[in-house]
Amino acid sequence: MRTSNTRERLILKGMEEIRAHGVQGFSLRRVASECGVSCAAPYKHFNGKEDLFLAMIDYIVEKWDQRVRENLRLGSTVESTIAAYAKDYVVFLCENPHFKSILMLSDSGRETPLTSHIVGVSMPLARLFIMMKRKRGMSREELREHIFTVRSLMYGASIILDADDSDFSEHIETLERSVCASLMADY
Repeated sequence: MRTSNTRERLILKGMEEIRAHGVQGFSLRRVASECGVSCAAPYKHFNGKEDLFLAMIDYIVEKWDQRVRENLRLGSTVESTIAAYAKDYVVFLCENPHFKSILMLSDSGRETPLTSHIVGVSMPLARLFIMMKRKRGMSREELREHIFTVRSLMYGASIILDADDSDFSEHIETLERSVCASLMADY
């Protein structure tokens, strides 16, 4: 049991390390020190930094998949389902701020071995958008605009709410309504 606990602690402290220092400033030594283990201990669990990065992404994807299975219910429309997904994703990021620095790697515009591995988190949302495109007969450009708007609302809200110490439940409901309204605006 101790081994899996150490592995999970390394993963979680690794996320905090990326949040504090970025990928370029990442130090496996600092992660080991924060976990109270020797600098050789991470290599008992991972083949190196990149392997730890991939394990961090797998950890987040597993937690998100579990949450989607437990919480996401299909709405009466694809638009309301997308809005519910966006709402839950922001709550997930607010509850796990250390996940955000990893997930945002895919939005940096730079392709890395990590960014292609993150796709699992956004696949359900992509499928919902494809359903909406088919239902409405939308062009690719219209679809891109909707995706951009929804992602902007999601990521903007997660950043603002992360910096705001107040109860975010009221704001989350506003986000859900705003996402739904933006999707219905030209429909």
